[in-house]
Amino acid sequence: MSRWYALAALLLSAALGAPPASAQRAAPLDQFIKEVAYHWSGNDVRAIAELMPEEAQVLLDTGRGTEAVDTRHAAAALRSLFADRESVGARPLRVTMAGGRPQRGFGEIAWSYRGRGVSSAQTRSVYVGVVWTEDGWRISELRLMP
Repeated sequence: MSRWYALAALLLSAALGAPPASAQRAAPLDQFIKEVAYHWSGNDVRAIAELMPEEAQVLLDTGRGTEAVDTRHAAAALRSLFADRESVGARPLRVTMAGGRPQRGFGEIAWSYRGRGVSSAQTRSVYVGVVWTEDGWRISELRLMP
């Protein structure tokens, strides 16, 4: 009888669109967004680029319009963005699972920075879109919001 219950549970979870077992064992999305915020606050382009998919393009908008770029071009754009700005800090504001297959979600990071040689800080939001891959969560979109 327990075999029947196991089969019924498996069919029910498939019908309801439960994420695959590998996604259930994954690091939570909020932890991933915290990791992105940590690297963003340190202007750590290499670490941010490592969180992007190797073979897919990323939607990127650093204030010059949205482009679909590979990881190498995204890293170059982030280096340019950080070259003129000194990070004061970055913290996650919200995280949302969007569902779908593959699983998608997004987060918003509050980024405080100041221009090089300027004492007053500014804050902008950074939108981080993510997608679940076989390697875990990966950044699929980065947008610097006005």
